[in-house]
Amino acid sequence: MQRELKILVSAYACGPGMGSEPGMGWNYVIGLSKYHQVHVISEEKKFKAPVLSYLKDNPDTNKNLTFYFIRKSRHKFLRKIWPPSYYWYYRRWQKKAWAMAVELDKQEDFDLIHQLNMVGYREPGYLWKISKPFVWGPIGGLENSPWKFLPSLGLKGFVFYSGRNIFNTLQRNFLLRPRRAVNQKRSTVIAATENSALWINKIWHKQAVVIHEVGQEASLANCSAIRDQSNQPFRIVWSGLHTARKNLPLLLKALAKVKFPFKCEILGTGEMTTRWEKLSVRIGIDKSCNWHGWLGRMEALSIMQTGHVFCITSISDLTSTVTLEALSCGLPIICLDHCGFSDVVNEDCGIKIPVTSPSKAAKDFALALERLFSDEEYRSQLSKGALMRAAEFSWDKKIDSLNNVYRSLLEV
Repeated sequence: MQRELKILVSAYACGPGMGSEPGMGWNYVIGLSKYHQVHVISEEKKFKAPVLSYLKDNPDTNKNLTFYFIRKSRHKFLRKIWPPSYYWYYRRWQKKAWAMAVELDKQEDFDLIHQLNMVGYREPGYLWKISKPFVWGPIGGLENSPWKFLPSLGLKGFVFYSGRNIFNTLQRNFLLRPRRAVNQKRSTVIAATENSALWINKIWHKQAVVIHEVGQEASLANCSAIRDQSNQPFRIVWSGLHTARKNLPLLLKALAKVKFPFKCEILGTGEMTTRWEKLSVRIGIDKSCNWHGWLGRMEALSIMQTGHVFCITSISDLTSTVTLEALSCGLPIICLDHCGFSDVVNEDCGIKIPVTSPSKAAKDFALALERLFSDEEYRSQLSKGALMRAAEFSWDKKIDSLNNVYRSLLEV
């Protein structure tokens, strides 16, 4: 049994009942507080009210969990015209968190310090400068988007993600603070994906532990759905922010090639929505597409639970919460063999499409859909496998893995 530790966690984004980074931060610190005394530094404006409300309604949680809040300065107009300006203000917040952490360590004498989120590798904060065992991660974002797919994203998408690839290559090789944070004497870095771990070893010469940034609390379906093959159209679900990197046209073009009746349930909205809707009209599948817009989590899950397959087309992501939500709904997944999806989706729960070219990938997506439509026994087998695969990514198992990281670091 591991002894109880006193841990300081920097979780900029951390809030109950939220998805993405805030949900990830929250589930990690709540899970850790079952075993350790956890002190958390988080952002004030977005997260103080929901956190304090939760702690008030759940007083038992207070026993091992203490929060401190720092407000981040913001400049919305500047960020709109120059998105990377976000990092200027985020770095200032990290410096304030460091100053607070130094004072807290004098009072509490922490056993270990953990820089938890945000997940991107570019900003490791400054807590690694404190002379205590240090953990950073899960981190990701080191992989580039596949170059062959960029022309298919439209002019804006091509320019943006080409630029991102170039800057990402320069930053992962030459940014000094990530390299210094990773190579502290008593430190462990956690990679969000297997590919991130490979890049960390290649560039920073550090062996990383892989723990995916997302987790699943419980199965959302009691059993895998059986499809009525006599008169029911094949229900395909896609969900995400409608931006170029999510690459929905890959699926739309694949659907234009299939010969079976289908309904494509498209969740989310964004700057590309109108263009993608026009594309569905142009290629003749608009009557088979339902554009639901942005829905609440429970509404989105209810649509997913009526589906027969879930498709992921993103070319730039880590793992994404929706991946595990789809598996937990018993949905087989078809995805590109890229990003964190490569780690989560295996032959027991889905089909991975090689990252070749947009035209070849569209053909491969169409073939995978045809196979699942025509072979219900195979689809049902993958559906059952999806439920089992989701259980492997429970938050309890992630906390066990994190406790192993702490134990190994402190035994050095």
